[in-house]
Parts: sequence; C-alpha cells; structure tokens
Amino acid sequence: MHRRSLIAGTAATLAILPLTTLVHAQSGGIDEAKLPALVGGDFATATSQLALTKASNGSVKTFAQLEIAEQAAVAMAFGSEPGAAGMSEEHTSMLAQLGAAEGAEFDAMYIDGQIAGHKELLAIHQTYAAGGQDPMARGASMVGVTGIQTHLVMLQAIRTSLGA
Repeated sequence: MHRRSLIAGTAATLAILPLTTLVHAQSGGIDEAKLPALVGGDFATATSQLALTKASNGSVKTFAQLEIAEQAAVAMAFGSEPGAAGMSEEHTSMLAQLGAAEGAEFDAMYIDGQIAGHKELLAIHQTYAAGGQDPMARGASMVGVTGIQTHLVMLQAIRTSLGA
C-alpha cells in the first residue's frame, strides 16, 4: 500500500474513533469537550515541526511554519499549551511513517496528511463553535473554521504544485 494512502486512510479512521480513548494520562485536567481539537492540533504541530526540517519544497515549509503558530494560538485559546493533550498511538505511527519519507515523497505525504487532518479539524471546530461551553475556545473555533477552510485551499494548491 502506498504510504500516502495509508496516512489518509488512517486519518479518516481516527475521525470515527472516540478521542477520549486516544488520550491517556497526558490530558490531565483538559476539558473532555476540548480534547478533539487539542489532540488534532498536537498532531498537526508534530508533523509540521518535522516538515520544517525534512521538507524539500519551500511552500511546504512555509505552510508548516504557519500551522505551528496557529496550533499554538488555538491551544492557548483552549486554555492549554501545545503538546499538552498528546497524540494517539495511530498519530504516533503516522508520524513515524512520515519521518521515514524523504524529499518529494515526504512533501506529498505531509500535504496529504494535512489535508485529511484539516478536514477532521474542520468538523471538530464547527461542532465546538456551535456548542462549546468555554467562550474563548468557542470564539477561537468560530474564527478557526474560516482559517481551516483557507488552509484547505492553500493545501490543495500546494498539492497541485507538487504534481499530484
């Protein structure tokens, strides 16, 4: 199976798993309603940090920088800090697969994973924006929805420029 397909498929599977089972002791005092956004953000941050060192395409590196900054702001708005929620075992496995890729293959895998992850985060933030209890986090999700939609357009453009 091609690595990109595996990453996209695993990301889709994660969307249907209960996130409370994905985060263990790392979550500490994090509000359960906020966990999906924070776990997704931690994964986006980890893959983007990897992209800063491994990506061969300038647009991929630029997107990674933007994503890291955005996820740090979301974590703060959600009353947390980057990395506090942790990642699932599936996220850890996907990160290892991404880490094994090089060059153009890495770039394509990263962008495909970001597209799948952003689609998942879009649904999570739409849900929290509609009914979240924390006003600051709810506002971040409201603004985040349009930001995620913008990121999806950017990611599709980068994907096209990579030749796929």
